Amino acid sequence: MKKILSILLVLMLLLSITACAAPKTEEPKTEEPSKQQPETKEPEGEEEPSGETFRISTYLQLSGSNAEAGNNAKNGIDLAVKYINENGGFNGAQVVVDHYDTTGSTEEAVKIVQKVLENKSADAIIGSVNSNEVSACISYINEAELYNFGLGTSATWMEDQSMIWTFRASANNNRIAPLDVDMILELGYDTVAIISGTDDTGSSTATAFEKACAEKGLTVTTRQECDTADTDFSGQITQILATDPDTIFMSLIGDTFGPFVKQLRNMGYNGMLACKECFSTAYQEVAGYENSNYIAFVYPYVPYNSVEECTIPYMRSMLEKYYAEYGKCPTHESAYRGWDTMMAMWEASKIAGSNESDALREATHKVKIDGLGGTLDYTKGDREGYSAFNSFVLVDGQNILLDEWLSSGGYEAYKTATGRDR
Repeated sequence: MKKILSILLVLMLLLSITACAAPKTEEPKTEEPSKQQPETKEPEGEEEPSGETFRISTYLQLSGSNAEAGNNAKNGIDLAVKYINENGGFNGAQVVVDHYDTTGSTEEAVKIVQKVLENKSADAIIGSVNSNEVSACISYINEAELYNFGLGTSATWMEDQSMIWTFRASANNNRIAPLDVDMILELGYDTVAIISGTDDTGSSTATAFEKACAEKGLTVTTRQECDTADTDFSGQITQILATDPDTIFMSLIGDTFGPFVKQLRNMGYNGMLACKECFSTAYQEVAGYENSNYIAFVYPYVPYNSVEECTIPYMRSMLEKYYAEYGKCPTHESAYRGWDTMMAMWEASKIAGSNESDALREATHKVKIDGLGGTLDYTKGDREGYSAFNSFVLVDGQNILLDEWLSSGGYEAYKTATGRDR
């Protein structure tokens, strides 16, 4: 028995020595070829949104010929986001904004939006002040069922009622165009010439204006067009002046406003002008302040040369914040569009009690708040905020309500200053 136990102990010892000496085996590692992609900045793949932040992507023209408008919009958005985050964010979530530069290219705008959607890097999107870029992008955003606003003023991209995820907190120029005609008729004019851009906003607004002229009995003497990259307008101006219109309606965009007015004045026209939007500070700087006199327009709001110049409490409060942040007043009214857009979205988040796209979309139809240009009212169901506007005239750098200007003898002073009888 002892021998058997001894033999068993020897065998067990040998087995343990063999096991300890055996080489350790591992599963073979299969190394896949590297799939690393080159880094890209437009846009990068961000982490997916969490409950801690509400991430917004914007596609704006921040460089190129219409960069003034794009950068003012960016400033307005960023300023509003700062205020919103200081006051609780979107249902407790801090708002983070990623800005992407379209460079004024529709193709680049589409590329940016598609990448943002592919990466799922945004909880919401804010679109360009350039309506042609918005028109090109919103079908992709709506297909993804993502909450979004556009900053452009053309009517075309809001006409498709199936784009239910898209809203606007800026003006719709097709709503303003008939009011522009009323304003011109109020001044006692019978004829008007049109200069329009070939871009979406410029072209569609001019068409709406021309239609309203036909309906209201205002004669159009000629309609001339120019490209957004044009710098010489002498040919169009010669054609316009040859028809001797009572006034000229400008349906242009961005950097074309200032040079056109400057050349028009230099070629001898000193009469009243009508504009599809407010004639921003940046336009006045290019045209020259004297040349910018007597430009009338219908719009929700106006630019200010100083904070003190503004007497509207809510607008003044925004301007004070803007000046404190950037050291100057907005040079383009697109800053107001950016601010209003963020405030409408913030109100929707409060009503919804949720930051999910479908909840925000539904809640936006209940939003009715003070905007910088009056009441932003989405309860009508058309996804448009503004529906009421004022008429103004620009004189000596000041935007004056047209009715006040007329009643105080402004038109008679204009005729005396220009030597015109109309």
